[in-house]
Amino acid sequence: MVQDSENQILRNNSPAKNVHYISIPVNRNPGYGSPDGSEPTSMHHRRQSILDQPLGSFRGVNSLGRFATSFQRANSFMNIEVNHDKERTYFKDGHDALFDPNTLGPATDGRRLSVALTTNGGVSVRPSINDLYGSMGGRFDNEAYDEDDTSAVRSVLSNDQQSWRHPNLSFQDFNNATNPETHSIIIKQVERKDGKVVNVLAGQSTAPQTIFNSINVLIGIGLFALPLGLRYAGWIVGLPLLVIFAFGTFCSAELLSRCLDTDPTMISYGDLGYAAFGSKGRALVSFLFTLDLMGSGVALIILFGDSLNALFPEYSVTFFKIIAFFVVTPQNFIPLNVLSNISLLGIMSTIGTVFCVAFCGLYKASSPGSLLQPERTELWPTSFNDFCLSIGLLSACWGGHAIFPNLKSDMRHPNKFKDCLKTTYTITAITDIGIAVVGFLMFGMIVKDEVTRSVMLTDGYPGFVYVLISALMAIIPIAKTPLNARPIAAVLDVLMGVPATTLELEGSKLHITRALKVFNRILVNVVFVLIAIRFPAFDKFIAFLGAGLCFAICLILPCLFYMKICSSTVKRWEKIICWITIFISIILSALGIGAAIIS
Repeated sequence: MVQDSENQILRNNSPAKNVHYISIPVNRNPGYGSPDGSEPTSMHHRRQSILDQPLGSFRGVNSLGRFATSFQRANSFMNIEVNHDKERTYFKDGHDALFDPNTLGPATDGRRLSVALTTNGGVSVRPSINDLYGSMGGRFDNEAYDEDDTSAVRSVLSNDQQSWRHPNLSFQDFNNATNPETHSIIIKQVERKDGKVVNVLAGQSTAPQTIFNSINVLIGIGLFALPLGLRYAGWIVGLPLLVIFAFGTFCSAELLSRCLDTDPTMISYGDLGYAAFGSKGRALVSFLFTLDLMGSGVALIILFGDSLNALFPEYSVTFFKIIAFFVVTPQNFIPLNVLSNISLLGIMSTIGTVFCVAFCGLYKASSPGSLLQPERTELWPTSFNDFCLSIGLLSACWGGHAIFPNLKSDMRHPNKFKDCLKTTYTITAITDIGIAVVGFLMFGMIVKDEVTRSVMLTDGYPGFVYVLISALMAIIPIAKTPLNARPIAAVLDVLMGVPATTLELEGSKLHITRALKVFNRILVNVVFVLIAIRFPAFDKFIAFLGAGLCFAICLILPCLFYMKICSSTVKRWEKIICWITIFISIILSALGIGAAIIS
């Protein structure tokens, strides 16, 4: 038996009796699972990275290398499904799971898991975890091995253990499993309602990794418009609205989690849409995701132009938006694993900017721009139109639900997802409400659409602050815009018939395919810039995104999914609350969209 922490068996926390887990050692060689099922001629192992070495609390499954891989998987989850009749996002032919051989996570254009499981060269049989520990199940049922997520991958026993025997499941020779460069993964065997048994990869991310990925999704550029939202709404209306939006979206995220529990093969938000409303549901989700990614990309370009214009006012905002095109476009051709590392600069710059704004408020002794002598503020909205505008601004920063289903499915212990949500929303709420209050106190009724712009246009701060904030605000679009552009470019590739791989192409077909891919990636960024030039107001754009998309993706659809997918278990009072939430969300969304368009 391999003495590795990753091969420890954990007790079954899943109520599903039709799910069986098998532990399989795997060499992270991309050749496995190749379309032709052949084994690569060169059996080289993945070189140990410095990120895999233990560092303080970052060790084992929580090593920095595992954090990086988990973060890469989280970034890959941002995708748009073009085939609306597809029941499951990460499946081929309805039953064969697709995976990325580099991250060992689900992938829309990945390799077939069935091919990897039957790869030639599996010299010896790797028995299922049931065969290894079947006689010891009772013993482990009484022990908790999932403390702090530092134990290894979950290997769970189903109640009907003797019915599952798959002796041919092996990624590699069992003897090679002792190699320190080898990791174990878990294959979930799921018996669906139609009787089919499908193999899918079980999650790999730990709770700390999931919290980090969730915070990265939630804390975005929308928080820089929160002080303006508070200005429009006033203290008495604005702060309760922020708290209500935070609590409401937290509850709706839990509803998505409950929907996922009904079918282990559902992984993405689009899968929930199909399960609830068929192909029309998936089509609606794809449409909303496209608008969301497009809007986020445009907002990032606007932010880039406004920030640099505040530092160099002699150049127009439009000039810097054009510069942004040339800066962000090259990143569209960078592999996702590299792009994910670059995108870390985005969340670091966002958090750094928040601290810079707070520092400026404490540094300056007189208004405007001081926390020591706050500006004049209002308790109530000054007009009904201002209140309507505040709806979108205050709701835009809570939209992470498009990725939440994927993040839960990628967890080693999905039952911990609710606890992860609690931690995530606590950190996010402190950050968002904090910057809203600080910015509103510093600038009051004269706060700009971006609180950072107000700081940069106000005298009295140390000279380095202006350069630092401009640099941080410029880094955010550079780091995050390519991640928003990739899924849209992938959709254009599909619509134009561009194949996912070029291995079998040659001659003119190869050149045309490459040219189309380059064209699509450039086109997406051109569209971002053109829309940013046509609609230059950052606050109005964020208000439109918040009112138009956040309510739909984060409140309305989760309630509808829950009532449809979990109809047999929904309590009467839950159904009443869901319908009330939907009704209020539609009204607030209409008011917010209308105000953004009129303004």
